[in-house]
Amino acid sequence: MADNTGEVGVWYNVLGAALLIPGAKVDRKEFLIKEFGKYCNDATVENIVNKGTVQAGVEVALMDKIAEDTINFHAGIATSLSFAAGLPGLFTTLAAVPADIAQYYYHVIVVAQKLAYIYGLVDLGMASDNFKSLVTLLIGVMADIEDADKTVMELFSTQATKNVTTLALIKTFDKIALRVAVVLSCMLTGKTVFTSVWKVIPIIGGVVSGGITLATFLPMCNKLKNRLHKSAETISRDISLKVIK
Repeated sequence: MADNTGEVGVWYNVLGAALLIPGAKVDRKEFLIKEFGKYCNDATVENIVNKGTVQAGVEVALMDKIAEDTINFHAGIATSLSFAAGLPGLFTTLAAVPADIAQYYYHVIVVAQKLAYIYGLVDLGMASDNFKSLVTLLIGVMADIEDADKTVMELFSTQATKNVTTLALIKTFDKIALRVAVVLSCMLTGKTVFTSVWKVIPIIGGVVSGGITLATFLPMCNKLKNRLHKSAETISRDISLKVIK
């Protein structure tokens, strides 16, 4: 899908590497059953799997709780691994930077998918190119990129109200995903250069690397969470008004 040259290729190369890590693609059904099964009965969980959380009438407050637990869990792992990658002796400097970036975006990618499912996305589509486009847009929301934000909000709203599959919708958003990829590539390059400088300093390198990860990871995840929270609230309210009428 993407041109693997220039700035666009930087993002898609990192995305491709991260997706090679086991577990990078979240099993939606398994995830929803595991997380919502802690709080809901079997019939409700089945409805969540079939229709999505919003259409199943799940309270947004419960979505928020599961989302917060998910973000905190992955933030802890990503920060610990980033700290380890910053310590000299574990990797060479040149090898540690790509490894650190890959594992960082692995967790970003996983959280993006999980948050999308928590807040009502019915599917992400498993076709490789379409999947990459949608993940890119979700991460674009995390990075506060306006084009991504508008597109993802439109995607959630259209899917919830018109019962259109995500895979069908995302085919129309490939060009926007490419524009978002350019911005993400620039951000990614900046993070790589900054962290590589600190990795040559014993111990401090690990602390700074881990600190950068935590300081960027949590705001990015919370940005997507907050936007999807608003989307779920709006769609849930609209559904309730239609039922009343």
